[in-house]
Amino acid sequence: MKKEKMLASFQKLGKVLMAPVLILPISGILVGIGSAFTNPKIIELAPFLGNTFFNYLFQLMKEAGNVVNNHIPVIFAISIAYGFAKSEKGTAALSGFLGYMTMNAIMGSFLVLNGVINPENLLTGQRSVLGILTLDTGVFGGIIIGLVVSFLHNKYYKIQLPPVFSLFNGTRFIPAITILVASVVGIGLAFIFPPIQQVLNQSSELIIRTGSFGAFFYGLAERLLLPFGLHHFIYLPFFFTSLGGVMEIGGDVVEGAVNIYNSILNTPGAMFDISVSRFLMNGKVIFAMCGLPGAALAIYKSALPENRKKTASLMIAATIPCALMGISEPLEYSFLFVAPALFGIHAVFSGLAYYIAYIVQFNVSGSSTFGGPFLSFIFNGILNADKGSNWLWLLPIGVVYFAAYYFSFKFAINKWDLKTPGRELRDVNEESMSNQISSNELIPAIILAVGGKDNIEKVDACFTRLRLTLKDPDNIFDKDHFTDQLKANGIVKVQNGVQIIYGNQAAVYKTEMREYLGLE
Repeated sequence: MKKEKMLASFQKLGKVLMAPVLILPISGILVGIGSAFTNPKIIELAPFLGNTFFNYLFQLMKEAGNVVNNHIPVIFAISIAYGFAKSEKGTAALSGFLGYMTMNAIMGSFLVLNGVINPENLLTGQRSVLGILTLDTGVFGGIIIGLVVSFLHNKYYKIQLPPVFSLFNGTRFIPAITILVASVVGIGLAFIFPPIQQVLNQSSELIIRTGSFGAFFYGLAERLLLPFGLHHFIYLPFFFTSLGGVMEIGGDVVEGAVNIYNSILNTPGAMFDISVSRFLMNGKVIFAMCGLPGAALAIYKSALPENRKKTASLMIAATIPCALMGISEPLEYSFLFVAPALFGIHAVFSGLAYYIAYIVQFNVSGSSTFGGPFLSFIFNGILNADKGSNWLWLLPIGVVYFAAYYFSFKFAINKWDLKTPGRELRDVNEESMSNQISSNELIPAIILAVGGKDNIEKVDACFTRLRLTLKDPDNIFDKDHFTDQLKANGIVKVQNGVQIIYGNQAAVYKTEMREYLGLE
């Protein structure tokens, strides 16, 4: 029970941490387009891009994208405070921002007064945060304040003070207590964080030395933790902290793989570095754009003849977001639960994709942070080839990966008679198709399948999963009902509820269900 509770807590933290990450794709696309079309070599090929109008347009696109990229820590603070708040989430979000500003202001002032920070000569690990000279705590600072504020909010948002202080009753108390506690946190971090910075920087150097084998295990672990919803904890530390690298670019010291990659895109003459690119899912470009489509074709070819039409629809619907945006979960979940052996093969191939990408120095990010594999391949790969993207490697490697996935999946499915989509009569027969719930009836049908309105305590969603907290998690229909009738790619039972995999429709269904149930 304790293990299940801990797993549920980590899954919730992972979901909350993903909220700011999901803001990054639009900023990544803007920076990628802006950087590509202000690249001197691209302008040589298309001289009209040097026109003042286009130059201003693409420069402004870069600036718009960098608004998010340059303020990721405060976005984490706001998002975590909001995500963990039980109620009155707006107050929690405001307090998250206020707490982050207070922490940095107090920490910076304390260090300036003690001569640690010289405003005229900032050292490594020191920076201006929203105009405040302070220590660069990065996303750790944002996460710490977000967790502190959410704790304070949930503990005190209903507080009743003595009449003389009644002005601060309820949620009005939260900003006040946040300022006080964030001040203490700021002073504490002034002492605690410098040694943490040193450990992180030393760890980064050790990780770099792991080379191609480190890249393999990074890719392997990230996929293997996917079914548990814990894969975010593999890549997020490398994305936004010095574990993902420390590099001087354009005179500035930049930490974290996402920040470094963005700085390289923004800085003329700066070159991609494979020690950074490997943490930005360069291997995912290979297996999401080329490998998994081969797996989808194998599943289609292995389906019973009478079931191929529906299987084709299912595979096409799952393959398009996988190849274009890197949303691979719907396709992966189509075989994860019915054929775990295939997921094991896929995980190994994923690790090998990162290994190969490292060896050939394939510097195209596959993360949704930069728009997903396809858009990143176009804007950060082809159009930024002069920065050392080495995008041409995808062509031969992609062909090999498509074939490897296709033949290995087809062999395994037929050899072990794995019940992938289309190989079980009840999965795709005409009766099942005719009984499938229509779109406008889907939300009420899901509610019924999880025990009715009275059984639902909370409705939430992450990138691909509709997450329902239930009073009685056992009072739900079986998995086949969700996949056959409710258009789900699969379900995952957790300690206090169920997670229904709907791909990129999960967030939409969350909103519709909350409105239907009259929830906040």
